[in-house]
Amino acid sequence: MERTFVILTCFCAFVYTQTQYQPFGQTNRFQNQYQEQAPVRPTGQCRELNERYPVSGSCDRYIECINGTAEEKLCPDGLRYNPNVNFDVYPCQYPNEVPCLERSSLQPPQPTELCPHQFGYFKLGDARNCSGFRNCVNGVGYDFVCPDGLAFNSETYRCEWPDEVADCDAEAFLGFRCPEVPISRELGPPAGYRYYRSDNNCQKYFLCIDGHPRVLYCGGESAFDDLTSTCVSADEVGACPAELRAAAVRAKDDAKQLLAKEVEFNAYQLTRKPSLSYRN
Repeated sequence: MERTFVILTCFCAFVYTQTQYQPFGQTNRFQNQYQEQAPVRPTGQCRELNERYPVSGSCDRYIECINGTAEEKLCPDGLRYNPNVNFDVYPCQYPNEVPCLERSSLQPPQPTELCPHQFGYFKLGDARNCSGFRNCVNGVGYDFVCPDGLAFNSETYRCEWPDEVADCDAEAFLGFRCPEVPISRELGPPAGYRYYRSDNNCQKYFLCIDGHPRVLYCGGESAFDDLTSTCVSADEVGACPAELRAAAVRAKDDAKQLLAKEVEFNAYQLTRKPSLSYRN
């Protein structure tokens, strides 16, 4: 039970991190805070009863003062000391959250059979297989896969568009290369985005941005229409299999019947006379 709790806690923390938007400029801002808020002082001194501060020359060692008593501590292998968190927050965090600046020293790694460090997120696969990653907790590895069409970014620990991940070959990973669009002498380079339906899945299509593909999907009984570059009912797309087109027709019929019942019910409510009761 304890092991399951650890897995779920780490994975939920990772999913939460993926949902947050972090501008590319945030790292520099954080580095400035890191330098400004981490002054070097002699080791072993406490200015406050309860405080923490970094050990000079180290990224993962820090001094923790409890009731005025100083004690040097070491973050687990793979984590780094973050001087910018509140005292009630655990200060050892992942490298993507804590840049190691002047304090360049780190403890020697403690690898296991599956993990290069005791803690961390690590990419699995090569440039053609970019979606897998491993979460290491106390040297035990738990493997995950990004949502379909997204690649794991080792620098941000997030699942992102493959064309935004430096060590991912987006074309090889998605199995699609954006067609070249001719440049007009009068109008210059083509503006906007281009959409292309997949050859083997009518619900799957590719969005080309600056010549690089991203994969998207139409949901339910809908499919991608080349003419309108939108998702429409699958029965309107000849490239869809018969089963999907038939399901789309049934879904439209069900929607019509539901709408008719709602109209009938609303009409009944309008014509129905309210009953009034009087008391003498």
